[in-house]
Amino acid sequence: MEDKILKTNIYLNDVLFNDSCEQAIDIDFTLPDYCPDISKIFKCQAVPRVSSKGLNGKNINIDGTVLLTIIYSDRDGNLCSYEYQYPFSKNLEITEEFSGVNLACYTKTEYINCRAITGRKVDIHGAVGIIIKIFKRKSEEIISDIDDSNIELYRGVAPATVPMGYAEKYLLVEEELILSESQPNVRNILRTDAKSCIRETKIVNDKAVVKGEMTVCILYCAEGISCPQNFKTTIPFSQIIDVDGLNDSCSCETKSEIAFFEVKPRVSSTGEIKTFALTAKLLLTTSAWCSNEIAVVLDAFSRKYQADIKKNKMCFEKILFNISETYHCKKGIELENSIDSIIDLWCNINSVSVRFENENIIILGVISASIIASDQKENLCYFEKTIDFEYKYPLPQYSGILSCKPEIEIISCSYTLLSPENIEIRADISVNAAIYEKNEMSLISDFCVDKNKLNCSNKKGAMIIYFTSEGDRVWDIARIYNSAVQDIMKINNLESETLPEGKMLLIPMT
Repeated sequence: MEDKILKTNIYLNDVLFNDSCEQAIDIDFTLPDYCPDISKIFKCQAVPRVSSKGLNGKNINIDGTVLLTIIYSDRDGNLCSYEYQYPFSKNLEITEEFSGVNLACYTKTEYINCRAITGRKVDIHGAVGIIIKIFKRKSEEIISDIDDSNIELYRGVAPATVPMGYAEKYLLVEEELILSESQPNVRNILRTDAKSCIRETKIVNDKAVVKGEMTVCILYCAEGISCPQNFKTTIPFSQIIDVDGLNDSCSCETKSEIAFFEVKPRVSSTGEIKTFALTAKLLLTTSAWCSNEIAVVLDAFSRKYQADIKKNKMCFEKILFNISETYHCKKGIELENSIDSIIDLWCNINSVSVRFENENIIILGVISASIIASDQKENLCYFEKTIDFEYKYPLPQYSGILSCKPEIEIISCSYTLLSPENIEIRADISVNAAIYEKNEMSLISDFCVDKNKLNCSNKKGAMIIYFTSEGDRVWDIARIYNSAVQDIMKINNLESETLPEGKMLLIPMT
């Protein structure tokens, strides 16, 4: 019977390994000579970044750094900071050796604790979480047709979206950031921050053309001015990522991640510092999917012989649509103590969750706002406040299970001092999200008829009478009595395979 069975290959993403591990941060160091002694630590911030990763046999190797930034005041009440690059190398052994796979990993700061042992020595403990995923495209063979007059087929369509591939590309960004003539000369850098986000992805002949921007913020001390100065700029970028087989009917999910970031002041020939040298490495990732719905056989039986049927549960996933926009969040917060002015304010995403409700995707998040201010006596003070936000976007029609892992970044934040105890914070949040639709189907992978075993006959005549129950389908009834679906439909003048309860049917016995 093999020559009567038509089979088709369908493609799926197979997750081979999905786990997480922890990288400890355990270090103490002494401040360099150019840094003043610590009087009080306001904030210790840890930003983990993966610079390289690889899979060698059963070993996963991940290298990266954690940028540790300590913001403190010295004994004269001046705002100071120090940055320390903490390198790490993580090695994991897995139970199975894979080839031709994709390796993706993501990091997040689990916790960080910092204390000053002396005025010049700092002790830091914390942990970074690393999420690791290994996956590859695989093919599964399923039956799409059987050419045999004795076999009944229940046909359908599978949303066999083809995963075209996963691609990564590093982009090196080197820029000179020049202060304007009106801005004062730089004495030293207090804090740096950078966020990257994707603005647009276009598909052109096996390529994804990615456009985005990196927002850079630098807080620095200026010569002759007691109040720290802010410098902000946006650096656009574009890159071409090769993905074989990509065409106009495909969809992409593209994300950006900062793998390395460093800003250094640059001294001119005249001894002035009005330029920053920026070096950054961005990791751009693209997951591509193309729609390819195919005809499949959902169920089958032989009216004459006994048959063995093998089914595999398959999960089809596709990008339903993409979101790429900026959400404006505004909220007032109340401080415990009165302040006179704000020296610096920056915001980070603390947590993000997603739910699908009332035909909307709702992204819930918590922003952590860090505030350095001075009171009326010009004493420095530090506040950390959390802000909740809710982003809502309408969903198109869908039939499967939805999922989404959005890329949420704060591209800018500002404030208004409403009173000595109240601040209004405004944050521009970049929302880059692909909404995936997942459909699970049981499809026939093998069908074998045993011609030595006839089906047990139910017939006591040419026809039997059957009264339908709630939820009955013509297919189910035909399968029970080894009858032909078309014959039942024709004899009973049926227009639909779904039947009402209590209907009398004549079932032809063949």
